[in-house]
Amino acid sequence: MLAISSITASRYTTTPPEHHVIPASTTQTTSGWASYLPSWGSSPGRAPPSATEDKVTGFRNPWPSWHKPTVSEVYTSFQWGEDNDGCAELAASHLRDSPTTTKPPKNKLPTFADTKDWPNSLGAKAARLLQIEDPDFSFPKDSKAKATWIGHAGVLVQLPPLNPQNGRPLRCLFDPIFSDRCSPMGSFAGPIRSYPPPCTAEDLPPIDVVCISHNHFDHMDHTSLMSIWRYSRNTVRFFVPLGNKRFLLEWGIPDDRIIELDWWESVQLTHPRASTPRNTNAPALTIHCTPAQHNSFRTTGDTNTALWSSWLLESPTPKHQPHNKPVTTTSTSTPQPYRVFFAGDTGYQFHPSPTWPPSPNNPNPQNEQEPFPPCPAFAQIRTRLGAPNLLLLPVSVGATFAYLRSFVPLPDWLSPFPRHSAGVTGANHMPPWDAVRVVKVMVGGGGDGETGEGGNGGEVGEGEGAVALAMHWGTFVPDPADVLRTLGALEWACKQQGVGFARGLGEGAVGDGGKGPVFVAVNHGGSICL
Repeated sequence: MLAISSITASRYTTTPPEHHVIPASTTQTTSGWASYLPSWGSSPGRAPPSATEDKVTGFRNPWPSWHKPTVSEVYTSFQWGEDNDGCAELAASHLRDSPTTTKPPKNKLPTFADTKDWPNSLGAKAARLLQIEDPDFSFPKDSKAKATWIGHAGVLVQLPPLNPQNGRPLRCLFDPIFSDRCSPMGSFAGPIRSYPPPCTAEDLPPIDVVCISHNHFDHMDHTSLMSIWRYSRNTVRFFVPLGNKRFLLEWGIPDDRIIELDWWESVQLTHPRASTPRNTNAPALTIHCTPAQHNSFRTTGDTNTALWSSWLLESPTPKHQPHNKPVTTTSTSTPQPYRVFFAGDTGYQFHPSPTWPPSPNNPNPQNEQEPFPPCPAFAQIRTRLGAPNLLLLPVSVGATFAYLRSFVPLPDWLSPFPRHSAGVTGANHMPPWDAVRVVKVMVGGGGDGETGEGGNGGEVGEGEGAVALAMHWGTFVPDPADVLRTLGALEWACKQQGVGFARGLGEGAVGDGGKGPVFVAVNHGGSICL
């Protein structure tokens, strides 16, 4: 098991951080199951038992970019009738030149009812475009990172070993979920996954680090975490944002295996044989708890009493690099660490206009002044910690409003449930257009994340060759059209904003020192190796 060599704390002494809520401040915005719906009222908060500051009663998003839509704004966002944005058609267009594949076995198919009408039904098209692969957990010797998407926001990232003689890569797992449902009601009710997991927790190799972004049921799944603890108890440590440790303790995970951090706090892990007082320069994996714009909810009355976060990992650059993967250096030729950013569940900007975002059928929507700025957290992370090389970014809301529509499976023109424009939930869950903007803000390419122009124009500098992997999509989706819309919207956003788009590493200059950035959408169980 990796040893803790240092912990950098930022716990306040006199002035609390802006994202902490104390009794004198009662402006906490309530959210929970309906975090994407307007705020009709508030519920009382209570102090998280594991918080180190006794006065903290909860947490909040401290930026002007945070906004929960009003009833009027939600109503304005409603869209009725046929969906004509063209993104689903764009995604499906790639099947025209693809050979019609044999229908996969049942355990490799999503549960859409019309997949039996192979190969041209909507469900069949979704199954052909987004497939389920058997994961490959091998780690090439000269790689700097390998990321494997295991469904929803779950990603396994493998990094070079801290001790080359050890031979085994570091394995860091983010927000894993293998359960069929993400719900407090277990297997009885709640959002259900349409794509089966590509593997089980038992199939995973030994895990060293598990990072949890927040306590929503689709990101902190009890069954999945306990399975990982069962199969990796000799190696694993769990990292959670402030206020979430108590859940893992209640589930039986030992205190010394759980590290709870506030935003901007960090931990260094070293190989146990290297962690001696005499060896202060031992290679270390640094884990930073970084901000995100979201919320938390686990049970009645605990809304926003536990923190949410993103995570940034810094891995030492291997001494021996493959010839086609140059080492990034500073002016003093000091190798820079390899940075992996996991956004968790996060929003970027609230967009009230029902014509937003741009789409193939509406490339120039009404240009209204945005009343809310983009979230500055991503620019702050880059400024303080450096540009990431690998970004794991959400590109879809997931099982929320669309899940309600699935109870009445009717065509769009008959459904009693409207769709809503993507921008109305944009402060809480960023859609593909904003995810591409975040890539450009974090790796170079324009915008400071605060002026409303993030992600437009500029030169790619420090982040050359950066790769983003799409997650938080295509798993808990009741409608196959959601798969096509998300995939097409991501491709469209990339093309319009000058970012490369690919379905894997074999489709172009991705991860080979090219001038990126590139956004990659892999299959369930698929990997990218850099």
